[in-house]
Amino acid sequence: MLSVLGAIDSLPDPTLLKIAKRTGLDKKSVTHMIAQAIEQAGVKISKTGPVYKLDDWGSIIQRTGAKMVLEGS
Repeated sequence: MLSVLGAIDSLPDPTLLKIAKRTGLDKKSVTHMIAQAIEQAGVKISKTGPVYKLDDWGSIIQRTGAKMVLEGS
């Protein structure tokens, strides 16, 4: 889930295809992870046309900590 959120947050114009390519997941898994993040972690993600936007990391996942995990810090 964190890798999908990180891809949405860092990619320019993150589409489903770009997110899948960045994470190495198939498009169905990416879609499932996005839905899971919204439902379980309270993340707010919007979509305009094919482009996703991470509006709010929610109260469970802290952006700074997630970035550190993804960067291996």
